[in-house]
Amino acid sequence: MSNGQGQRSSIFSGLLLIFLGVLFLFERFHQEFQIWHYFYRFWPVLLIVWGLAKIIDHLSAQRSGEGKPPLLSGGEAALMVLVVFVFIGLGAKHWLVTRDPNLSPNLNLDPFSKDFSQSEELNPKTLPVNAHVTLTTDRGDITAHAGEGNDLRVTVNKSASGSTESAAQERMNKVKVVIEQTGGGYVVHPVNQEDSEGTVSIDLEVTLPKQISLWVNSSHGDIKISEIAGPVTARTDSGDVEIHNVSSDASAKITKGDARITGVGGNVSLTGHGNEIEISEVKGNAALDGDFFGPIRVRSVAGTTHYRSQKADMTLVGVRGRLELDSEQIEISDVSGSAKLVTHEKDIEAENISGRIDIADSKGNIKLRFSQPPREDINIADDSGEVDLTLPSNSSFEISAISQSGEVQSDFEDASLKLQNDNGTGRLSGKVGAGGPKIHIATSYGTFYLRKSS
Repeated sequence: MSNGQGQRSSIFSGLLLIFLGVLFLFERFHQEFQIWHYFYRFWPVLLIVWGLAKIIDHLSAQRSGEGKPPLLSGGEAALMVLVVFVFIGLGAKHWLVTRDPNLSPNLNLDPFSKDFSQSEELNPKTLPVNAHVTLTTDRGDITAHAGEGNDLRVTVNKSASGSTESAAQERMNKVKVVIEQTGGGYVVHPVNQEDSEGTVSIDLEVTLPKQISLWVNSSHGDIKISEIAGPVTARTDSGDVEIHNVSSDASAKITKGDARITGVGGNVSLTGHGNEIEISEVKGNAALDGDFFGPIRVRSVAGTTHYRSQKADMTLVGVRGRLELDSEQIEISDVSGSAKLVTHEKDIEAENISGRIDIADSKGNIKLRFSQPPREDINIADDSGEVDLTLPSNSSFEISAISQSGEVQSDFEDASLKLQNDNGTGRLSGKVGAGGPKIHIATSYGTFYLRKSS
């Protein structure tokens, strides 16, 4: 009963506005924070906020004697619909930017404005051997490749919008691209690229001496680098990165977009956030650090491959075959050395790993296959998942396996093997053949299968 008092107002709208305000404020100061991706994954938090608000409303109404507010008022429903449309708009903007990075962040919405462009070539400059060169633009694509000789050659492609061609031409004429010699080398960059109407797009097509070191930055644009002998570094906040056929180290940092790095004579380093990743034909090590929405494909890395994200930490030595992963699954084949994986909520399929194997997984299934008898130890701990291990029939090994809240099944039969499935727990222990590597398996809420291949 309300005891004749009025109905209490809900605090849900206020909590929701505070929650959204904190999110948008955080994104303003952390541009790499992709709010759309987190809303797509964690939108049920809105239901939690709603539920908490209703519990507080109910308890407060009981204490004050006021009438309880409705489960969802018309104003709250309208606010939630508005929030959904805002996030749909953010998702659409993200999709547009992913398709064309040059659209962000200054989207031109003037219906009477048109885009115009012009090109020019800068006077070539002769560089000393092993010079350091920096290429940068706030908006635009950068393509850099090695040519014959020691000359630095730059072709500039300018693009600007305007209500008339002369207005756009005036904006482009104000922007100059210069080659500056500094204490650290040579810098190619535009001057006066931004004006009151936005940013003039400056694409750079650059031919360089082969024997240089190169640093490339485009805040909003794609980067392509090829045939450079020295170390190369690329960075873009919104765009794709392609690096091909470089003789030394290659490193890249991306915030949005794809990365493709192939044919590297040294080490590869990739950090940040992004989408599709491809790394192949690397003579040194490959290190990936960040949350990439994938798929991620790594092939033919002679050294150590290390990948780290919020849900996975993996180290593979000698990937002769491939490593491929997405948001749900990891696939590995033909590794000449050891493999160490710590993952969450991912299924794992691996075959033909020659070295020691250490896997710790949670909420995922694990499947391992060997075409040759294993020579090194295998250690697997899986929380809430099945483990499936297939070995050749001529394998020799020692095994200790337990499946809690599950069972154990084995195709191998040996006098020393002991298999038990009692009270919801399965166990397998003993030795097959002349002994060999030690296999330790521990899983819960899933079956352990030990299979025999011909």
